[in-house]
Amino acid sequence: MKKWTLFFALIFGVFSISIAQEISLDDLMGDIDSEEVEPAYLPEKMLFTQKMLWGENGLYRKVGFAPKELTAESRQRELKARRTMFKIHQATGFLAAAGMIGQAILGPKLYKDGTNFDVRKAHRGVALGTNIAYGTTALMALTSPPPMVNRKKFDNIKLHKLMAITHFTGMIATNILAQKASGGKVDKKWHRAAAVGTFVVYTASIVTIKLEF
Repeated sequence: MKKWTLFFALIFGVFSISIAQEISLDDLMGDIDSEEVEPAYLPEKMLFTQKMLWGENGLYRKVGFAPKELTAESRQRELKARRTMFKIHQATGFLAAAGMIGQAILGPKLYKDGTNFDVRKAHRGVALGTNIAYGTTALMALTSPPPMVNRKKFDNIKLHKLMAITHFTGMIATNILAQKASGGKVDKKWHRAAAVGTFVVYTASIVTIKLEF
């Protein structure tokens, strides 16, 4: 459990210092189909991870994973890769949500009978699967190629990113409190409160994708 806590803490740090980016697949298609390619092929501001991987001197360009020379054609290919990664982002995001619902069902059973081996085993298995799906969701967003431009106005996509910081914090807290609760160091109600709060914000962040303002 400690390694998952450190994993989420690392990604949370990146989220906290990063600029909000687009996530809606419809918006991504707009990048591909309707944006005119300008001489500046990369946006002025990118996520820290995007700049590290996809910047003009990014790691991917140095090792040959991405074209070293930025052209209209290479950026179009990168934008298509971005779309694919965000499809995975959405798919694993829903898997993580399903895992959270599973934990909401198993959790109360475990609270009632903590000695039930089958329930405990299922709870740990679902927790692991949820963490993997959630981590994959985050990595797809953090390591995708940058868009052509980053929006300056505050909209539903930026709200989605702000909520992401919140439910990232909740995931870290939930994992830490789960470990402490199992050892009797904190009351189980705090773990449950963190889990419920995280799920509420996580669900709201999914809903914001469908809102446009």
